[in-house]
Amino acid sequence: MAANQDSSVSSRITLFNQHAEQHKNWMMINPFAHYNVSEMPKRSFPQEEYGRAPAGSLSEQRSLQASVRALEEILQLCDTIQKSGQDDPKDGLRTLAFGPLFELYNDISDKLLATLLGARKYGFVDFSGETLFQGRDEEVPVRLLRPFEHLKTEILAKVADLRCDFTEKPEDSTVLRED
Repeated sequence: MAANQDSSVSSRITLFNQHAEQHKNWMMINPFAHYNVSEMPKRSFPQEEYGRAPAGSLSEQRSLQASVRALEEILQLCDTIQKSGQDDPKDGLRTLAFGPLFELYNDISDKLLATLLGARKYGFVDFSGETLFQGRDEEVPVRLLRPFEHLKTEILAKVADLRCDFTEKPEDSTVLRED
């Protein structure tokens, strides 16, 4: 029985030492754990990890959820343009002037410009200029770049992929940490 207790104690000591080492390593790279920036070791990131939350962290989960919400708002914006816009005589794609779009979308969300910029970044809509201003750019057309059904399918596929990413559980429960 004494050998069993020794084994249990030694396994607990080993586990404690592992946690202590993990904490020490985390504190070495935690920018808020140092009084002086010069004490902090330089971190190097692979290009694909730079500016991203650590894999499996709650920050990564929140980021994925925010991406899903942004894509859902972009889908709603494209739907509004589809329903309220007119066919462009050149290519048959739906177009709606910024002024009427602003009036329609104001009841839906107060972030029309951010949603428009995100939709343009993803290649779903297009408009002239860097940004649009209420009053000045009322007549600037905002147009869908592909038929709405294609856009809808593409956006919903991206949303489904992101939802799969943040609903998958990490293999090691110690990976998930609050940051």
